[in-house]
Amino acid sequence: MRILKISVKFSPEDELYTVKQIKQETECNICESTGRINFNEKDMRCPECNGVGKFISNKQINVVCEEAYKISSTDIKLSNNGQANVKYRGYCGLTKLNRANNTLFTTKEEAQKYCDMINREKKIIRINDISIQESYSNTIPSLEKIQSKLEFRKENGWFENEIILDENDVLQDGYITYLLYKLLNVKVIKVIVE
Repeated sequence: MRILKISVKFSPEDELYTVKQIKQETECNICESTGRINFNEKDMRCPECNGVGKFISNKQINVVCEEAYKISSTDIKLSNNGQANVKYRGYCGLTKLNRANNTLFTTKEEAQKYCDMINREKKIIRINDISIQESYSNTIPSLEKIQSKLEFRKENGWFENEIILDENDVLQDGYITYLLYKLLNVKVIKVIVE
């Protein structure tokens, strides 16, 4: 009999936080979110928001769950090449959620940082269409930085620093991430435009 040992990042004793998607809401400026207006000395339902007091968009945003995530079980599946895929089943309050390593965090601050990153507006661009400033192209990143960024991606499934471009597709931040995408032969990526 062979024994397979697989280490997991989290255990049921850990206090963790996760994120969820919600529909984006904006307040009605006409009725100041009350759903009612006073017109010609009559109290009436706001015609702008139809008395709801807010508008609910179809666009989803990510927010940090208020309650801690409690792991109830851990599922491990092995792929054909022996790679372990770890999923956690658990609860935030009464809500049952299944989560992967990259969507569980040890602090609310880490979870908020992740939300801020994934909520940013992005566009898809061919990596060869990105212009590199001379100040970046003349620098050689240290092997320690490159190794650190690759390890972070392996653990979390995403690069810690995203690529940020200006409106002319000139690189503003994320040069090492750009180089790693090139090294991994990725042709099309999502970037943030500021």
